[in-house]
This record gives sequence, C-alpha cells and structure tokens, in this order.
Amino acid sequence: MPISLKLPSLDNNPILLAETRAHKINEFIQNLPFGDPIRAATDLIEELQIINSQKVAFTNRLNALELYRPAAIQIYQDLIPHFSHANLPISKNEQAFASAAEQLWQEFAFGYKFALIDLQNKILNLNSSKTTALVIQRAIHACKEIALIHHLTYASTPIALWSELHQLYYCALQQSAENLPVAEHYTSANASSVNLIYTQILLLNLANPQHLANQDIIKVDVYLGSIAHQAELRPLGFIENPTGVFLISLSGNKPPTAFVKNKAIPDGSTDILLITVNLARQIHQHIKLLQEGITPNDGSMPSNAIESHFEDLLAYLIKQYGRTPQRLFSRSKKSDGVELSIGINTTHHLISEAGSPFNSRQGISGLGTNGTYKPSRWQILNVSAGGYALRKFNSSQATAQIGDVVAMKDNSTKTWELAVLRWASVNELKQLDVGLQLISPSASAVSVRADNSALESEALLLPELPALKQPASIILSVGLCKVGSTLELHHNNTLSHVLTTKLVERTASFERFQYSLI
Repeated sequence: MPISLKLPSLDNNPILLAETRAHKINEFIQNLPFGDPIRAATDLIEELQIINSQKVAFTNRLNALELYRPAAIQIYQDLIPHFSHANLPISKNEQAFASAAEQLWQEFAFGYKFALIDLQNKILNLNSSKTTALVIQRAIHACKEIALIHHLTYASTPIALWSELHQLYYCALQQSAENLPVAEHYTSANASSVNLIYTQILLLNLANPQHLANQDIIKVDVYLGSIAHQAELRPLGFIENPTGVFLISLSGNKPPTAFVKNKAIPDGSTDILLITVNLARQIHQHIKLLQEGITPNDGSMPSNAIESHFEDLLAYLIKQYGRTPQRLFSRSKKSDGVELSIGINTTHHLISEAGSPFNSRQGISGLGTNGTYKPSRWQILNVSAGGYALRKFNSSQATAQIGDVVAMKDNSTKTWELAVLRWASVNELKQLDVGLQLISPSASAVSVRADNSALESEALLLPELPALKQPASIILSVGLCKVGSTLELHHNNTLSHVLTTKLVERTASFERFQYSLI
C-alpha cells in the first residue's frame, strides 16, 4: 500500500534558516511566555513553521522536535481549560484557544512526518525500527491530540486525519515497529508504543464522544491512556463472537466500525481487527472496585473518582466496547421549527403556570432582555420514535451542554415535552446540531428542600407513564440529594414529603430519581 502523507511544500531558498542548535532551542524555550498560553503557542508555532518549511537533516530535525515537544505539551495543557468547559456553540474567544492548540499539534505532525520520510529515504540506517517507532508514535500522538480537540469542540474529525493515522500505523507494521517501547514522560507509565497510542485514538472515537460532556471526554482520554493495552489489534481471522470486534481498513479514511455492520468483504492485506472484550472486562473490574469504595491506584482515574461518580462513565464505556450494535430507529425528515428551554431553572419557569419574571437573575441562560424566561427557536432536521435532531438558528443566543434537560414545544403542541440533550455536532459550516431523547410528554414545575436544608431548589416532576411502565420521577440539580433522601416538595401551593428510592439517571447537569410519598 503506497504511503501518501499531507505535508507543506518546502522553500528551497528560505530567508530564515531553521534553528537546530540545542542550546539556542533551550534558550528560546526558556523565554517563552508560558503565562500567556496563546502567545506562547503562537511563538512556538512560528518556530515550527520555519523548520517545517525547509530541508533539514534528519537527526537535526528529530532532535529539534524532541526538544520543543515538552514545552508544547505544557502549553497545550494550559490551553485546554480555556475551551474544554465551554457551552455550545463555543465563543470566538474559546475557539481561538482551540485553534491555537490544533495548529500547534498540526505543526508537530508535519515535523514528525517529514522525519519519517527522511528516515525511509536513508540508505543506511542502524536501529531503524526503534527510530521508526519513535517517529511514528510521535506523529500519531500529534494526530490524536488534534482529534481530541475536535471531540472537545464537537466538530467532526477530518477524514484526511483518519487516512494519515491508518497509513502511519501501516508503516509501523511494515517495519515491525508497532510494539517497540517508546519513552513518553507525560504518561503515568513513562512509556508508550505505536500500538498503544493508535489504539487509544481508536477507542476514543468508539466511545462516541459527541454523546459525552466535554469534561467527560477528557476523563475518558486519560483513562484510555492507562488501559488501552487491554484492547487487541490483530490481523483478520476467525471470529467466534462479533461482540466487541471492530474492523479497521488501513487503506481507508474512516474510523473503526463494528464488524457486524461491515457489508464489504474484508481485505486481508490492509484490514485488521480491534478486539475490546478484555478491555470491557477490565472496565467491569474497575466498576466493581468503585462499588466497593476502592479507587484503583494505577493512575487510570482521579483520586475523587468515587465522589465524582466515575462509575457512571465506566458503565457508559462498557456499552460502547462490549455490546453488539443495536438496530437504529428510522428517522423521518421534517422541516419545522421548535421552541426550546434548556436547563432546569429555565424550564422550571417556562412550564410553571405563573411564568413569573425574575428581573434579578439576568445572568441565567434563557432570560430575555426584560428579565423574563424566554425559549429559543431551533430548526427540526428529523424525528424518530424517541427523539429529534435539531439545528440551532444563527440568530439564537441559546447555549447548551451534553446532558442538559430540555423542554420543547412545536407548533402542534400546547404543553412542554421533556427531553435530554444526548449528542452534539458542529458541521463544516459551524452550525450546531443536537440530538434530543424524549423522556416525558409533560412535566410540572416544583420547588424542593432536601433533608431539612435551609435552601429551596427548583425541580421538575415527571408523571407516571403506565403504558411505558415508567414510574413518576423528579429531576434535580446534581448533588442535591441521594437515594434515601427526604424531600420537602412544594407544588401548586401544597406541601408534601417524598423519599427518593432509585436513581434513574445521572448526567453532568441533573439527577433523576424515582420517589415515594411519605
């Protein structure tokens, strides 16, 4: 399979010569303005663009990239918080940080790909497999971080990026360099390999990050860095059970797909399999430890994993890696508009009978200019048995996050239906598309006081749905109570007490409990 990598053109008569002397590079790094990550990134990008625009000896290029790389990782880690907490759609300021991070890794990808081509063109090259492993691991890592930035901003990963990732891995296979250890000081194990970093990006994509809150995407990426070795990459062969088996076409430009969904005959010369069964088992063991009150000490998850409900995220991952893909609902196109309220507070006031204005709360999303809660207008793209795909109108000022509770009302309904925002995607035209799953045809606005707390909070009461065997439930802000908590509930000027009996669902934005009257 011929290798074709995207690279910038070289300048045969450069005005500025690339700096490759170690002491000068170290001096440059020491003078970078690390307190201003965008400026530091811009300065480093400019240096990388110089070295990527001209012919440089292989050893000089590789040594320079290796000297610059730790500084780039530090700058990148300082850039991430500026766009990884963002609501959707992200602001221009947040996008500037994301763009700087992407451009930084793009230049490193260029640099290591140039190094790989130079390495392949060398007539005599001792220890070529070890050097090939280092160069390809670094190139794939740079591409992985670009993909992560796209995931964090809910933009689609470019097909060209997948093409290059597969080609880089194929090149490592040809050199028998895929499993050779590579020093990597930013990982807990201080080691990596082409196999590990390539597997990590495959697994991150299979986690369907467009369904995760951006902070959970970061947690998944870190977690996968510790357990990716549990997944197996291997040639085509006999498959006894297709569960947890994914097909990768190294000659293509697409991410891995479930083996049972593949309709074409696999190509044994360029197609390989990703097996995630053992990975799912490892995740299951981690869930059991968390349920027993034990946080694994392998660095795979944060020290507060139990308090932060990391178990929920692991349960989600098992579904992605350890199950047979289910049939998708058919969708019908529909061109119409719909009104949305996003979040518990806004929804509470829009569906309440009074619809009272709260002039003192101008900072809350969903408030109109006169202080009243105002829904936003969205375009319906299609509908299915359980939900809607919507697109935000450019004129709308609404913001949202994965896991937000949403009330919606179209032109044909008079009541607010309740839904959950399950996925988001920003297309090439920077249009925000979201997917909503309907959870109730109606809801009541209530106020609650948890376990004799002095604070009263807004909540949403969902009715029982006997036809769906769905008991009545209540939606509250995360952390307000737990199973077994007593709630003082105010609804329509009446007071009642309820006991939370079962956690139905927890997202980054709300918790939903079944309850019983006391």
